[in-house]
Amino acid sequence: MGELILNDIVHRVDKLPALPHVAYRVLTLTGDPKTSIAELADTITNDQVLTAKVLRMANSAYYGYARRIFGINEAVIILGFSTVRNLVLAASVFNVMDQEFTGYVLPKGDLWRHSMVTAMLARLLAKDAGFEISDKAFTAGLLHDIGKIILNTYMKESFSEVLSTVNTGKVTFSEAEQKILGFDHAVVGAKVAEKWNLPDELVEAIAKHHSPAESQLNPKLTSIIHIADAASMSMGIGLGGDGLLYAFDGFAVEHTGLNKKTLEEAMAQVAESMIDTEVLGND
Repeated sequence: MGELILNDIVHRVDKLPALPHVAYRVLTLTGDPKTSIAELADTITNDQVLTAKVLRMANSAYYGYARRIFGINEAVIILGFSTVRNLVLAASVFNVMDQEFTGYVLPKGDLWRHSMVTAMLARLLAKDAGFEISDKAFTAGLLHDIGKIILNTYMKESFSEVLSTVNTGKVTFSEAEQKILGFDHAVVGAKVAEKWNLPDELVEAIAKHHSPAESQLNPKLTSIIHIADAASMSMGIGLGGDGLLYAFDGFAVEHTGLNKKTLEEAMAQVAESMIDTEVLGND
C-alpha cells in the first residue's frame, strides 16, 4: 500500500522538479573526454538565464578567485569541466530549492543552503577519503534532500505526529516519517533521481543517506553523503524541524576512515567560503 501511495506522489505532485535540457546535455558532455571547451561553453550559453546564474556562482565567495570570471569559456578554462558541471547542476535546481518548506519548518533559503553546504562538504570529504570521483559526491550531496520538496505538502499535516513519534518512540526523524507516511524523504528523493536518469549509485546515495549500512552499490559514497549531511546540520545549516535529531552513523565513519580532525577542517573550510543564497536570487 505504501509503495502505491509513493508512486502516486512521484507521478502526480505538480511541483515535481525536472532538470532543464541544457543541464542534461552538460552532464553528458562533461562525462565525455572528447568534449571540447567550446562545445561545453556553447551548450551552456544557449540558456541565458542559466549562464547568468553559473557566472554569479563562479564569482561568489564559494570559489574565491582573485580575478573576476566574465564568460563561460573563461569559467571552463579556469574552473575546469567538473566544477562547471557542478555549477550548472546547482543553478538548475536553485529555484525549486530556494523556497519555504513549512512542512519541515524550513524558512525560505534554508533547504538550498543546507543542500549546498552538504554538497561542498561531500566533495571535500570524498577527496580526503580517497574517493575517486568527488563530483559524484557533490551531486549526491546537493540532491540528498530533494524529496522534501515533494513531501512538504504531506508533512504540513503530519509533522506534529512525526515529531511526537520521534520523542515518544525514541526513533530517528526518517524512521518516524516511514512509520507515519509509509516512506521517508530519502526514498522519495531517490524516485526523483530515477526520473532524472541519474546513475544508480547516486540514486542509492540519496535513498540511503540516513542508513548508509544498507548501501550495496557504493557504500563509501553513501557514507560520505551521510557524514556531510550530519556535519552540515551540526554547523546549524538548514536545521528545520528534524535537524537536531540526526547523529553520525558508526558504519559511515568506519567505512570512510574519516577522523574528527579531517571533518573539522572541512567544516571550517566550507564555513569560510559559504555561498550566499542571494548569488542566484536575482535574474
